[in-house]
Amino acid sequence: MSNAIDIGELVTKVKADRNRAVDFYKAIAMIAVAFGHWMAIAVFKDQDGGLVAKNALEIDYSMAWVTWAFQVMPLFFLAGGFSSAVSLDSHNRKNGTPQDWVANRLRRMMVPTMVLAYFWIVALTAGSAVGLGDMAFLGAAAAAIPLWFLANYTIDTAIAPITLPLFRKNPRLFFLGIGAAFILFEILGLIGVPFIQGVNWVIGWLIFQIMGFAWKDGLIPARKSLAWIAPLMWAVTYAVVKLGPWRASMVSDGEQAFNPTYPPSIALMLFGIAYCATALLLAPSINSWLAKSAKAFKTVAMLGGVGMSVYLWHFSAAVLAGVGLFLVDGLPTAAVGTLDWWIQKTPLIGLSFVTLLIVLRFVKRFEIQGLLASKAPYNGSMARVLVSAAALSAGVKLWTSGEPNQIVAGLAITTLVWHLDLKVKDTTSVVDIVR
Repeated sequence: MSNAIDIGELVTKVKADRNRAVDFYKAIAMIAVAFGHWMAIAVFKDQDGGLVAKNALEIDYSMAWVTWAFQVMPLFFLAGGFSSAVSLDSHNRKNGTPQDWVANRLRRMMVPTMVLAYFWIVALTAGSAVGLGDMAFLGAAAAAIPLWFLANYTIDTAIAPITLPLFRKNPRLFFLGIGAAFILFEILGLIGVPFIQGVNWVIGWLIFQIMGFAWKDGLIPARKSLAWIAPLMWAVTYAVVKLGPWRASMVSDGEQAFNPTYPPSIALMLFGIAYCATALLLAPSINSWLAKSAKAFKTVAMLGGVGMSVYLWHFSAAVLAGVGLFLVDGLPTAAVGTLDWWIQKTPLIGLSFVTLLIVLRFVKRFEIQGLLASKAPYNGSMARVLVSAAALSAGVKLWTSGEPNQIVAGLAITTLVWHLDLKVKDTTSVVDIVR
């Protein structure tokens, strides 16, 4: 039985009351991120004929407003929070331990991630051996740019067995509490207290996960309320970036002051709340559409089955495409942000897409294997799996640093944690992929 048939058959067994909008949002988020990053890449030759890769916003900031269409990570954390709550409730009804749940959720993420890690370990080793180490490290650094999400999502997933019960004890107080903590740490960071603002790297994205918990528990505002809350939040976000010190870009743009994502800024939080409110407003309509159209939902499920692979490999695909065009002198030469630049960049976006499709033919089976893997018990305590999650997060963060020594250290840490504490031998038996 092929992986495609497995997924198709499982889709037909989905319960009628399933929140299909969650699946839709997860799938669409991964695709939007890929195209957003491809649009944001500025790859060209320098005066010496060398390959240069930059964030286009560093060169032409007028494109900052485009990021409002492609910054979909709040949406993914919202959907992820919903899914985690559903999965945890099912796990708890079966009297499962929290450490087993965390370990198995991490394994689902790490199976496809380790394929990417192995690829770049081999590429770095081979590149260094033949004198192309600098280019290999440049590629590894670029490929890891989007992995900050994985580092953060690892932490939020690992603490879900703790945060979900705390949220349910007093949802309003818990949400207001972490919201107040976020604002406090943001203010302390802005007035110069060192390091403290970094706490919001966890709290900020956790807020969207908590919104997902509220969605699962039916605690979100009614659609009539969302119909005015969503546009109001969009207006507030626009006012903040126009009148306040926060910049319009909703992705990292090379500047350190008031960086929108490292950690999330107040502007990004307002933007994310507006985005999530809009998604929640549209969710019933999307649910109805997907419930009526089996073909549409099957497409969403198929995309969901490779969504992580798309996210993990889309930058690697862009790296390979960029190197290919560099070798045939096909990179853009026009000024970044101009109409000519966009026209000249079309082959890079198209080749990145084609390259990703080719890569997916080889790597998608690992993600599907991880999704279909049997749930194995974890041989350790909750404290131990939390330490492993923190180590994984730190390893991925080091990998994204761009510095050769830190890339090596990050890949080493990630690989060691996987092999020493999380990997299990049996990853082939089928479980409910759409749980």
